[in-house]
Amino acid sequence: MDKKAKQRIFELADYYEGRALNNDDENLEDYCQGRCDAMLNVLVALDIEDEYIDWQLDQ
Repeated sequence: MDKKAKQRIFELADYYEGRALNNDDENLEDYCQGRCDAMLNVLVALDIEDEYIDWQLDQ
């Protein structure tokens, strides 16, 4: 997978994870959690979830 594409997936997953965890609006929180779950499913499907965790730890 292209490094730039992988970086973008990591950034999106991180963004939605952060929004889901730090939101007071219940509807937006549910939306962001759904997006976060979808992004994590993509990471699992591409078998790059370990790389994502390493990427988060490096941030």
